[in-house]
Amino acid sequence: MTSRFSGRSMRHVLTIASILVAAPAFAQQPAAAPPANVALPATPPTAAHKAAALELMQQIGAARMFDAFIPNMQSQITGTITRTRPELAGDLKSVLAEIQPEFDKQKSQIVDSSILVFTRAMTEQELKETLTFLKSASGQKFLDTQGQAVNTIVVMLDQWNKQMSVDMFARVRAEMKKKGHDI
Repeated sequence: MTSRFSGRSMRHVLTIASILVAAPAFAQQPAAAPPANVALPATPPTAAHKAAALELMQQIGAARMFDAFIPNMQSQITGTITRTRPELAGDLKSVLAEIQPEFDKQKSQIVDSSILVFTRAMTEQELKETLTFLKSASGQKFLDTQGQAVNTIVVMLDQWNKQMSVDMFARVRAEMKKKGHDI
């Protein structure tokens, strides 16, 4: 893997995370009630379909994103506990190492559930076509620039939203004044 994901901001990672956090619930939804925007396939996804979905997740950095969750959580727990009980650092480190396999298994489950999200949302052929694009020069440029583009758009939307609120309130105030109401 290249290091093209290293420059992506935490906001971009959180965007991907928020999309994929719903994966376990989505993957367990009954066939009779799929989300309106994602058609469930008539048959379970093939191994090749799942492999294409996993490769897509790897290509966009979603699969690797899960790798940071466990170490970050361990670091937070360590910081929280050792802040007031520094003498527990050694035992805490060994306990975290002992229970790591439990949480690695949970990481595997979220990856598997996320794969199902992609296999339900896209056919195997669509996944392969998307991968072909992402591996092209244009696709690589898209991957390299999307994080910054998303951040820029979020900032623009925030500014636009604030201005829209001011403008709309001013218009409502003016129209209400015409009706004899001062607000």
